[in-house]
Amino acid sequence: MREGVISEYYVAYSRKAGQPKKYVQDNMKLCSQKIFSTLMEENGHIYVCGDVSMAEDVNKTLKAIMLENGVQDVDMAIYSLKKSQRYHEDIFGITLRTAEVTNKGRSDALVKRTLSNT
Repeated sequence: MREGVISEYYVAYSRKAGQPKKYVQDNMKLCSQKIFSTLMEENGHIYVCGDVSMAEDVNKTLKAIMLENGVQDVDMAIYSLKKSQRYHEDIFGITLRTAEVTNKGRSDALVKRTLSNT
């Protein structure tokens, strides 16, 4: 902001001691019209940095904002933002999430195999 690269930013802490939980999508909902006009009318950029679960929630909230503003094909709009390099993500936790899914799949398979053997 000091160098004029960005005009605004909003911070949300969900785990900061002594502060109430606030999530990124909470901030997004408060300024949804600004987000829509900046991204869709002014060719702005969105930067999402953090955990994969938060990034998914941000994506869902952005889609809801687009729907509220009359965008019919929100998936194509998101794709377009990414393709034009205006939707930036620096996310972590995918490997851990993949392990969760893999372990759940293995667990479900074991339960099915056990049930079919009885």
